[in-house]
Amino acid sequence: MKKLLLLFLTSMAFFSCDDDPARPEATAHLNFRAVYDGSPLVMYQDYTYPDNRLIRFQNFNFFISNVVLLPSEGSDEVKLTDIEFVEFSENTAINEAQTPVTFSKKNIPAGNYKGIRIGIGVPSNLNNANAGQFSAGHPLKKTFTSHFWSDWKSFIFMKCEGIYDLDGNGIFSATDRGFEHHPGMDAVYQNLTLLKPIVIEEGKPFDLNLVVDVLKIYEMGGNYLDLADPINKDTQEASDLPLALSLMQNFAQALTLE
Repeated sequence: MKKLLLLFLTSMAFFSCDDDPARPEATAHLNFRAVYDGSPLVMYQDYTYPDNRLIRFQNFNFFISNVVLLPSEGSDEVKLTDIEFVEFSENTAINEAQTPVTFSKKNIPAGNYKGIRIGIGVPSNLNNANAGQFSAGHPLKKTFTSHFWSDWKSFIFMKCEGIYDLDGNGIFSATDRGFEHHPGMDAVYQNLTLLKPIVIEEGKPFDLNLVVDVLKIYEMGGNYLDLADPINKDTQEASDLPLALSLMQNFAQALTLE
């Protein structure tokens, strides 16, 4: 009797596996590049702002979170990552700026997708001092000292820093203005949907190429943020929340899926 029962269970397991075969999978790579008005963004290199004054970037980074692939039909969303830190501040040469920051995710179900949804910033469930308790390799642990602002009780979602040629003489000097844009707090978190047909085939690594144009972060309704106005030089106070929100909302026009 025991032998018959064992044979029955074995047969059931065999047919169950046949009825539910493993779904074909592949590896997806999230690749990020930063540009300024279409040209690779190189730290400490001079660019021309739309008012014809020079601008030089010294720091640019931001968090991405809750990134998912959106199925074309029927099936569930596929999580690519919970949170990552996208860092461009070390790109001080053109070859570095042309090399993407990459995050890879294995075991992605093959199939047809219509795009991705991506959060810009740290989601509210992680945006607190407890994030400093993560293990050493976690993105929030690695950036806790540099990006958690205890006065705000929030991470800084983006850092964009540099120098603006305030006097317009084409030379950077002590009289020119540094800018430090550090949006943070739950109110400025953004969820973006980027639509583009995506076909992932079994066993074939797939690249999701994303480009962020820093100039478009500063584009405000067809105009550009007036960096000559001292009120726009940073986002350090609660009164700067409208500017911080605008900069974060502008990721919708600055970030593209190629």
